[in-house]
Amino acid sequence: MEISLRGMKNILDKITKISIYLLVFILPIFFLPWTANVLDFNKQALLLFLVFVSLFCWLLRALLDGKISLNFSSLNLPIIIFLMTLGIGTFFSAWRYGSFWGWPLNIATSFLTIFCFVLLYFLIINLFKKEEIFGLLLTLVFSSFLAVLLGIFQLFGKFLFPFGFAKLTSFNTIGTVNSLGIFAALLLPLIISLIFISKRLIKILLFIFGLLTLVLLILVNFWAAWFSLLIGVVAILTFGIARRETFQANWLTLPMFLLVISLCFGIFKIPIPGLPAVPLEISPSQSATFDIAKQTLMAAKPNSLLFGSGPSTFAYDYSRFKSETINQTVFWGVRFSSGASEILDRLATTGLLGIISFLGILVVFFWLAFKWLMKKADKRDSFWIFGLGIFASWLAAMASLFFYPANLSLSFLFWIFTASFIVFCEGKVKIWELKPSSMTNIGVSFLFIVILILGIGLFFMEGQRYVGEIRYLQGITAWQAGDNQKAINYISSAVSHTGGSVDNYWRDLSQVYLFRITEELGRKDISQEELKNVIPPLVSNAINSAKSATDVSPKNMANWSVRGFVYRQMINISQGADQWAINSYEEAQKLEPTNPYIFTELGQVYLAKNEKDATLKAREYFQKALDLKSDYAPARFQLALIYISENKIAEAIGEMENAKRDSPNDVGVAFQLGLLYYQDKQYDNAKAELERTVGLNENYSNARYFLGLIYDREGKKNEAISQFEKIEKLNPDNEEVKKILVNLREGRGALEGVTPAQPPIEEKPEEVLKK
Repeated sequence: MEISLRGMKNILDKITKISIYLLVFILPIFFLPWTANVLDFNKQALLLFLVFVSLFCWLLRALLDGKISLNFSSLNLPIIIFLMTLGIGTFFSAWRYGSFWGWPLNIATSFLTIFCFVLLYFLIINLFKKEEIFGLLLTLVFSSFLAVLLGIFQLFGKFLFPFGFAKLTSFNTIGTVNSLGIFAALLLPLIISLIFISKRLIKILLFIFGLLTLVLLILVNFWAAWFSLLIGVVAILTFGIARRETFQANWLTLPMFLLVISLCFGIFKIPIPGLPAVPLEISPSQSATFDIAKQTLMAAKPNSLLFGSGPSTFAYDYSRFKSETINQTVFWGVRFSSGASEILDRLATTGLLGIISFLGILVVFFWLAFKWLMKKADKRDSFWIFGLGIFASWLAAMASLFFYPANLSLSFLFWIFTASFIVFCEGKVKIWELKPSSMTNIGVSFLFIVILILGIGLFFMEGQRYVGEIRYLQGITAWQAGDNQKAINYISSAVSHTGGSVDNYWRDLSQVYLFRITEELGRKDISQEELKNVIPPLVSNAINSAKSATDVSPKNMANWSVRGFVYRQMINISQGADQWAINSYEEAQKLEPTNPYIFTELGQVYLAKNEKDATLKAREYFQKALDLKSDYAPARFQLALIYISENKIAEAIGEMENAKRDSPNDVGVAFQLGLLYYQDKQYDNAKAELERTVGLNENYSNARYFLGLIYDREGKKNEAISQFEKIEKLNPDNEEVKKILVNLREGRGALEGVTPAQPPIEEKPEEVLKK
């Protein structure tokens, strides 16, 4: 029995540490292709699983051993305060589910992710000794080597994975290309210290990896990465020179070299011709992010100042408080899920208490590190050199938080460096004997049970979420393939697996139902009686799904926008849909007051009402859209339609020409302008515009129809026949086209004896699936 107990303790010891080693090695290179978010969503699941496995085994080992030891670092208290603040902020969040789990919001800043990082921190400082930190960080370095190597291959177009998303130069296992550059920059100070203290073979491997990391930095050439590296290298040089008895002068050559390189590329921005193009990354500016954070804190909600809008909810803050000037750029319709930097993001999403508690972690850590690094030593201390390298990388990671938003991999480095350094500088370990029936033993046993229940609960819910995300991606794939019923089945399964708690599942499900309705209405093999049985359930499902999205997350502008869109499609089908559409769009407008799309949609709803003064109200909304975005072509398009309804063709042409100027590649604008020219008998202009329309979309039957009529007027029978033959292929059951072709082939006028429909041919509905 004694041997069995000892063996069990050894097994638990191994599992506890192996779980951490596996996490450190796997996370930087981990991704899976089965979910829409292939990186951070899967990394979070891995983090949750391995951290709780390690924690469970550690506590069980303590119970079996009859004692528990804890490292009471001075950093523990600010970390606990920070976590508690996040928990309160999650409770008051604009969307609790999203703030807790992250996805479909920002995963790296969610409460669950930070909670797992805090647990990881406590596990490392209580499980590992100074000597073991070397192996742990060496594992991290060699895993990161694989991530950096893959990133370089990707940038040069050498794709190693068969997945479609991986066949892009922007793909890597860390995140964006810029985040990969920062990831590499944070590792270099650590690598320098490891080179100094490692044996020959490992030293050579580390030197090779250091060079490869530097190559990646030069390829990416991102200023924030260079600046982060500069901060880390300056720390090594500063403390290295101060400790000349520890650092030999020739050892400072490498950090000096990196200092010069960082200055050249980061400050002076020296370009290197011939390098592969790096994908452009766009984010709000520092000033814009600060302005959004300031307005978020001053919002009417009482707890906003203290706790912000909630972890991971920056996208909501951006929608609500973004500047109107963004409408004059091509990014007017983008909703950024993070701002210019992690610190400013936290200011908006966690409030004053959140940012103060996080800055408290940074201040306390820096003070502890400074005291430890300045301690006296009589001889060379390899631990001190290694500790300096960890601190320099931590300092670089801290600096990056002020200039760039952290994803899960970058946050992982920050917490690994934090925990590793605490192992070096603070060893305030206290041991409690867990005597039978003692309060300590009862407390630890209760904690073990709580963690066991919590772990099992989180594993189950995370498993359900994971299956739901797989089903959701399958549904989107089916929709893209044109199988709307299969898409409904898959997305409905995703909704079921997540308990209906994810808003984008409901949102997209409602829009797929719209496609199903269009499919059924376009069927030739179904009677009107059968349609009366088929359409109402689809209409009900579309409306209920859109409503569920707003019920789940009422602060998400996209949910109200899609709900309004669904109701707008139902105006001629469901009684009262017009007013529900107006109400939904008005809610969306409150959440994103500078979006011209919402005002244009409201205008279209009023046009569909066919009531007194409805046209006047619609015109007001279209003008509001143009006041927000002067080059917003859809609003001009709708104004032109109003002029057409009023038989003011010249004014309509003027608006449509403005719309063309604002959106030259909009095929709908091109067609309508060509049609207006045709109706105004400007046949040369009409022909040019309709030819441009066909060039933009060769399957645009209506454009070919009027183009064929113009060719017929010009006596170009063969060209006219060619247009209508192509229309016939696209619309094989259209009798009117067949009659026109007979006329043209017999030398008669195209419309001789033909009464054209208005419009002559129905086009396929535009795609309505919204992000």
